[in-house]
Amino acid sequence: MHDNLTAFLRLQQLADSALPIGGAAHSFGLESLIDCGLLDVDGIESFFIDYLEEAGVLEAAYCALSCELGRANAGDNLDRWLILNIELGARKLARESREASASMGRRFLELAARVSDLPLLQSAVGRLAQSGTQVHLAACFGLVAGVLGIEPQLASAAYLQQSVTTLVSCCQRLLPLGQTRAHEVLWRLKPAIVRAARRGADAPTDRLGCFTPLLDVASARHPTLETRLFIS
Repeated sequence: MHDNLTAFLRLQQLADSALPIGGAAHSFGLESLIDCGLLDVDGIESFFIDYLEEAGVLEAAYCALSCELGRANAGDNLDRWLILNIELGARKLARESREASASMGRRFLELAARVSDLPLLQSAVGRLAQSGTQVHLAACFGLVAGVLGIEPQLASAAYLQQSVTTLVSCCQRLLPLGQTRAHEVLWRLKPAIVRAARRGADAPTDRLGCFTPLLDVASARHPTLETRLFIS
C-alpha cells in the first residue's frame, strides 16, 4: 500500500500543469483561434469536449502504449518506444504544435530521470542524445508513469488532465476567463477526460483517427500573427 501511495503522489507531481517543462509558453493553436474570433469564453467547454474526443483519444493511446512498455521496465523496449514517438510525431500535422510537443516531452523526460534516478529513464535520456529522435509529451508521460508502476488508463487520464489544465490556463491569459469559471469548466470536463483515456487505452493506434483541421490550420498560422503571447 505504501508503494502504491508513493507512486500515486509522484504521479500527481508529474501531472501538475505547473511542472517546469515549458507548458506555459505554448497554446497549441488556441492563440490563433482566439485571434480570428473562432473561440470565445462561451465556447471553451464544448471546444475541449471535441478536442478530447479527437486529439485527446489519440494522445491517450500513445500514452497508454508507452506506459505498458515502461511497466515492463526492459531496456530493449526503448527501441519500440522511440518508434511510437516517431509515429505520434508523424500524426501531428502542424510544425508548431509538433515541435512544442517534442520540446515539452524532452524536458519532461529529463526532469523525471533527474528527480527519480531510475535507470530506464536515464537510459532513455541517453538514447535521445545518441539518436536525436523527437520524443513527445504523451509518450514520455506514459513511459515515466509505467516505470512508476501506474496503470495505463490512470496514466492516460492524468496526462489528459495535465494537458487540458494547461490549455485552459492559456485561455485565461487570452480571454476574459476568471479562475472560478476556469475551474468550473475543468470540473465539468472530467467525464470527457475519462472517456478519452479509456478509449485511448483500449484502441490500437492504427485504428484511431484524429480529425482536427481547424486546430491544425490555426497552429500552422500562428507564426503569422502580428503579436504573439505564446511560442505556438
